[in-house]
Amino acid sequence: MDGHKLHWHLDRVTAWLNGYRIAPLHIDVGLSKGCTIRCSYCFGAMQGNLYGRGVGIHFPREPLLRYVREAGEAGVRSMAFIGEAEPLMNPHACEAIACAKNAGVDVALGTNGILFDTGAAGEAALEQLSWLRFNISAASDDAYRRIHGSGDFATVLEKVRFCVGVKRRNRLPVTIGLQMVLTPETIDQALPLASLGKELGVDYLVIKQCSDSVDSRLGVFDRLDEYAGFAERLEAAERMGADGYQVIVKWRKVTNGGRRNYDSCLGVPFLLYSSGDGKLYPCGAFFDGSRDEFCMGDLTRHSFRAILDSPAYWEVVERIKGIDVHRECYSNCRTHAVNEFLWTLRHPPEHVNFI
Repeated sequence: MDGHKLHWHLDRVTAWLNGYRIAPLHIDVGLSKGCTIRCSYCFGAMQGNLYGRGVGIHFPREPLLRYVREAGEAGVRSMAFIGEAEPLMNPHACEAIACAKNAGVDVALGTNGILFDTGAAGEAALEQLSWLRFNISAASDDAYRRIHGSGDFATVLEKVRFCVGVKRRNRLPVTIGLQMVLTPETIDQALPLASLGKELGVDYLVIKQCSDSVDSRLGVFDRLDEYAGFAERLEAAERMGADGYQVIVKWRKVTNGGRRNYDSCLGVPFLLYSSGDGKLYPCGAFFDGSRDEFCMGDLTRHSFRAILDSPAYWEVVERIKGIDVHRECYSNCRTHAVNEFLWTLRHPPEHVNFI
């Protein structure tokens, strides 16, 4: 979880190195522009997430289903419905999961869990998903209200228990986990969450970095030097894993201070992002619509195949390389580990034959 998996897709990597125009391996898919909670560290706040005002603003059904079908046909190997807001605010989410799976795409879902269906639709989704992640950074009702701005803590636990129960009862292969976003305000929840995850019976708790803009719009980037002081508690949380339950700390991103060792974003052809209103981008940072020159196409108006084959798509792929990743990009973006690997391939060290 703390790196990338391009080593298992060397056919696509080799094609890229040889100059071919490739289909992306993975797409993070936004399904809505609204959310039921208001997390204190929400990066979606910089992407156009409208919270409660976003009810009804979501990826329309027919274009969405066409999108996931064509993604499979084009060679996309996975899609994660995580987006900039809460995907389950889209009433077509479960149908899209099934449609993508039927198109040969591995599908995952990241959700706050409040709207997860505990009926037949939810059970069917669990049968189709490769993994399901509940985004939660609080282990008590009081902490949930403080960190997530919501009184739905008990509801979230109910939904997690439902999913774990269905998985066990039906012996499903879906991996179910919790994700905590680490900030100076949430570090006190690391150990309680590790304990809660074990109690709930999930497969893992992952503790990840908080991505923030370099001008610290979330108030985190300016405090990344504090993360070194969290090591003892994070190591204690890791030790709580046992009997098939893991506590995973994304150490590389938690401890790198938001620094990059590459100078250009090369990962776009492998990893794309689509927003909750159906637009395709090379990076989720553009979801707010403030940089139209980086919009690759509107999936509500055009097919994914047509966008992928268009000159405009590949112009954006080239344009993104001109961004100053050290000044303009937010810290520890989703493409970060992919970029590290691809930059090394494009800029090999001396004497590569001395392995």
